[in-house]
Amino acid sequence: MEAENEETPLTQSGTDASTPTENHNHNKVRKRNLPESTSYASSDRVPLVFLADSTKAWYGGTVPRIPVFADVAAVNKQQNGAVTYENDRVAPDALTSREKMKLSVIRGSIANPDLTLGELRLLGTSSEGFVNDDVRRVLWPKLLRLTQPELAPVDGLETVHTYIPNEIYQQILKDVARSGSHISQNATEEETETFQEQLTQLMCWVLHRHSQLNYYQGYNDVAATVLLVMGLQTGLYVLESISLEFLERFMEKTMEKVNQELFYIFALLERVHPTLLEHLENVELFPHFALAEYTTWYAHKYAENRKLLHRLFDFFLSSPPFMPLYLSTVIVAHRAAEIFNTTPDMGHTHKVLCTLPDDLPFETLLIEAKNLYRQYPPESISNDVKDYDYKRKIKEQEWKAKAEASRLERERQRKLKVVQSKPRLSYRIRNYKTITVVTILALGIYAFIRSSTGLN
Repeated sequence: MEAENEETPLTQSGTDASTPTENHNHNKVRKRNLPESTSYASSDRVPLVFLADSTKAWYGGTVPRIPVFADVAAVNKQQNGAVTYENDRVAPDALTSREKMKLSVIRGSIANPDLTLGELRLLGTSSEGFVNDDVRRVLWPKLLRLTQPELAPVDGLETVHTYIPNEIYQQILKDVARSGSHISQNATEEETETFQEQLTQLMCWVLHRHSQLNYYQGYNDVAATVLLVMGLQTGLYVLESISLEFLERFMEKTMEKVNQELFYIFALLERVHPTLLEHLENVELFPHFALAEYTTWYAHKYAENRKLLHRLFDFFLSSPPFMPLYLSTVIVAHRAAEIFNTTPDMGHTHKVLCTLPDDLPFETLLIEAKNLYRQYPPESISNDVKDYDYKRKIKEQEWKAKAEASRLERERQRKLKVVQSKPRLSYRIRNYKTITVVTILALGIYAFIRSSTGLN
């Protein structure tokens, strides 16, 4: 499979492989009618997980070109279907020296027609990532092995929601309405409505194309990030590819597999910080505090910090699917002192771990996560993960048994109170009536005697 990809011819013009050339090819593609959906099952694309780092990066297309700021300023991103705001654009003088250096490295690297997929991934995982969204719009599709001819424009998005179950559509609408943190504070009402409409269409289209994928809460955060970077039309295919390559486990009918995978955090902590793991086990805490970060790629937590969030997406798109769990592990280990100083019970510890600080040293943590993955790849600790998950199931059964016993005891006590209270209440009422009648009779007899005595 790798050989087929490496034999793919590279087409380069005498000058730079410019965007107009790609648009020329784009226009030749027939517009795809929405109901005529296809699936990856009929595609000849090779899943990313099977592609070695030695695979050539420029699959099925020309060597890409990163726009310079002069080009960017002249282009209206709205043409790509993206909702943009004036304050979102990064000016050249706003870049740090490291970011400018990284942009130079990126431009020099991607000019190489023999660039490998591993080298492209390294650009995404190394310091500063892809730096800005203009670079991401070029390189995210390349990471996902999407070629320009595959990105056929899509019609009929206005009615795409009619092709998915209504209960799913209604849930999507609720979650989209709660996605306001992804929108700029300077957005107008019209821009907000456009963003929400496009976000809904984006998710409904992917779910329609792949009926085996099930919507989950948090998917809207991933989709919102893709939409803001890629725009609607290209974002359709980028989100589709991310869903199939990275999020598919989250989109099964149940989260059982995900619940097990979360114990990679415990298996890794056993190796890097056993004392902290013992502390978490003593307070009977499972690693489900990391569920939101794992299933949303931190998009729910850091929606308002776009620079950080988009940089994290660079990292995850350039890494194996389990990498978010490795990042969660190094974050937990980094916060060990804070956790030890927390009241040692499940509730307080869970609350702390669910609340991520805004000042985490992410560039350092990303390096640690990469090193941890290299040292303990998933297959090397998978048996430990299964053991932790088995313990989790046993513990949950114990909790359920205790909860059921407690419920039955409360029900027994309630019935006992009801049974005991009825005769007691009736007895009291009868006593009150007897006392009243006797008192009246006594008073009547006493009055009669007094009156009789007085007459005599």
